Amino acid sequence: MRQLLYLTTSFPFGKGEDFLTEELRHAQGFDDYLIVSCHSAPEDSQTKPVPDGMRVVRLQVSPATVSYPSVLFRPDLIREAISLPFQGQSFFGKLHQLLFFRRKAQAVYDALCSEVLPLLTGEEIVIYSYWFYDAAVAGALLAKKLRAKGKQVWLISRAHGFDAFPERSPYGYLPMRRFLLNHYNAVRPCSPSAARAVKDAFPGQCGKVRTAFLGTADHGRPYGLRSPVFHVVTCSYLVPVKRIPLLVQALALVSFPMRWTHIGGGPQEAEVRAAAEQLPAHVEWEMPGPMRNEDLMHYYEETPVSCVVNVSSSEGLPVALMEACSFGFPCIATEVGGTPEAVRDGVTGCLLGKNPSPEEIASALEHMARLPEEEYSSLCRAARKLWEDKFHAEKNYNLFYQELSQLSGKDGDS
Repeated sequence: MRQLLYLTTSFPFGKGEDFLTEELRHAQGFDDYLIVSCHSAPEDSQTKPVPDGMRVVRLQVSPATVSYPSVLFRPDLIREAISLPFQGQSFFGKLHQLLFFRRKAQAVYDALCSEVLPLLTGEEIVIYSYWFYDAAVAGALLAKKLRAKGKQVWLISRAHGFDAFPERSPYGYLPMRRFLLNHYNAVRPCSPSAARAVKDAFPGQCGKVRTAFLGTADHGRPYGLRSPVFHVVTCSYLVPVKRIPLLVQALALVSFPMRWTHIGGGPQEAEVRAAAEQLPAHVEWEMPGPMRNEDLMHYYEETPVSCVVNVSSSEGLPVALMEACSFGFPCIATEVGGTPEAVRDGVTGCLLGKNPSPEEIASALEHMARLPEEEYSSLCRAARKLWEDKFHAEKNYNLFYQELSQLSGKDGDS
């Protein structure tokens, strides 16, 4: 029997990792699928559907049960700690981060051994970590234990944003990269920029690293519309990294009638609402709150949208922009992470600098609103074509799962 073991952060519980829902619809090539949620809170309910026949385990992970001394003298940690003085400044800060990280990974591994190991009865097992982080380390430790039992095991991981770019971490340090790259058979970042970040850190492991785009479903091609009113949509969790208050400042500067819809909630909701209340009368706005993905897709199908905006300070490759492209909506977005893969300046929308001013954002909105109709239509067609070429879920996930199923035809040892 061939088994595929997914290691997620919270999916299918709570918030986050919504993009896995579409991916799982295309899973193929295995006899048994086991989804393990490594860090979901006990009170989180299941919020995402799982295809029939797939099993779900919510791990009972408790880092508090793992003492720092119990991980301090493990060979993998010692090897990493010895390398820290050669990785620039902040040795003690990095050492503390390493200990904290390794403790979490050990807690996940301990839970995998007690709750998941008895379920892994197949002769061939692929461990697929959705993030290149602590659960990926736990997966590598589990693979070693399974191989000792005579199983054939392969390891593959995606990487997105924080788990690919060291500069987004405290002290510019991502723990145990060398360990992970040595143990994993394949690493598949979701954007070329993330793949470059992993390769640049460890050039000797470049052969294991290749971009594998995520994808979104095809819901038709309504294309963007600027009538009856220019309608801007943002779709994100309301946290500082998304910089929605910055967008509201920009909306206050536009000179033409428009409508703004923000889809999503979060800690900054009250702040954003208070700022939006001060917008001039010619800027209509609404904040309907979070939507299930299927409801968002229906909204896009039924509602005229002129452009989708993303002004985040940090991103992987935003699924919200992929979804916008699939509908032929032009995008205005900051040049961060993998965003340039979905927004090509002057071709599918407008690419802003990493730290745009409100005036620059307002200028981009004014420009798109006043484009001649044929130029605007060209942006819409190009956005849809970009999605067809790069972000079509059926194409991307079929290729990805073909690779997963073919891993078992290779040597199972890393």
